[in-house]
Amino acid sequence: MNQTVKTCLIVTSRVDGAEQLTIDLSAYDAVICADRGLQVAEALDLLGDVPVYLIGDYDSGSPPTEAERAAASGLVVLPTVKDMTDSEAAIDLAVSKGFERIHVLGGLGGRFDHSMGNLGMLAKYVEDPRVSELWFEDGQNRVFLKTPGTFRVPARGPENRFDFFGLIAYGGPVEGLTITGAKYPLAGHTLTPDTTLGVSNEVAKDAAFAEVTHTNGHLLVILSKD
Repeated sequence: MNQTVKTCLIVTSRVDGAEQLTIDLSAYDAVICADRGLQVAEALDLLGDVPVYLIGDYDSGSPPTEAERAAASGLVVLPTVKDMTDSEAAIDLAVSKGFERIHVLGGLGGRFDHSMGNLGMLAKYVEDPRVSELWFEDGQNRVFLKTPGTFRVPARGPENRFDFFGLIAYGGPVEGLTITGAKYPLAGHTLTPDTTLGVSNEVAKDAAFAEVTHTNGHLLVILSKD
């Protein structure tokens, strides 16, 4: 468990390809179960020694039992009619409790409106100084949003279980996009939202990582398995 930067795992009601995930619970300071995410967390054996918080309107599953309520560190019951999803409420709860790194299991499959709404959650917090890392992940993908700067995508291996990475301009053009160490490099390119140019890239053969830099705009990054 990290004693300096608080890290939270949020489990949603649907996690596609969960059998492909290996989750080290010791990396997290708490688990937040959004609605039926409690049953998903139980199935994935994610209710260990860390504090567990429950939140949801419980319209997609049974409400917590008395034993589950007693074992939880906190319970927030939301109204069924509200202006946000249970996933957004869970992320807001994590931020309010001071978690700087937030990893969300699920939120990428099933109903497409929910998936698109979750991309909005990335935009909501991408420039919030309280949040240093927020991503959505299932068995197939990990999705996050980057502000201008430089980051690396490791080659497939212990640090990266994914085969491909895709880059998409979110909410407007991404300027100064430079990619090195990749099968498809770029230099100083302006990536616009109306193109598929940035999809399906991969770390170059024999390279340890690809490096991605951009100077303006929000860059949506998708790490994917084939």
